[in-house]
Amino acid sequence: MRRVIAPALFWAVTSSLLMAFTPVLPTANQWLWRGQPAKFYMYIDRDFEGEKTTPWQGGGYGFTRGPVRLGGEVVLTKFHEGIDIQPLRRDRQGEPLDGVVAIEAGRIVHVSQAAGDSNYGRYIVVEHDVEGAPVYSLYAHLAAIDVTVGQ
Repeated sequence: MRRVIAPALFWAVTSSLLMAFTPVLPTANQWLWRGQPAKFYMYIDRDFEGEKTTPWQGGGYGFTRGPVRLGGEVVLTKFHEGIDIQPLRRDRQGEPLDGVVAIEAGRIVHVSQAAGDSNYGRYIVVEHDVEGAPVYSLYAHLAAIDVTVGQ
């Protein structure tokens, strides 16, 4: 069976696989491990009912986007299939400078250099062998890619 996961979404893998899978965060931003998710997740721009906000929760995995009001409750209706990590460093134009590393040793199985070909922009996919089962991590919205398939 093949599993596809986003970086740091390894919690969804079964506990037996987790014991053999010792991932690291894919950037220098370690605020998640320090209990400060607001400094780890990248905020999103939200305009809901005329109010503009920038909630960091929108950078998380799951139903974190697309608010609608149902009765007296606000329900998030759009599923975000990855995590967006805040960069620690930016250039003068505001572009991220942080490097990206694989969450675990593996082999690059796909590279997409064309930013406009998907919702992920430029991205790579890494295959990790976890107790004989392939587990995939995807690294998206990259400014540049300097690796090739097979590395």
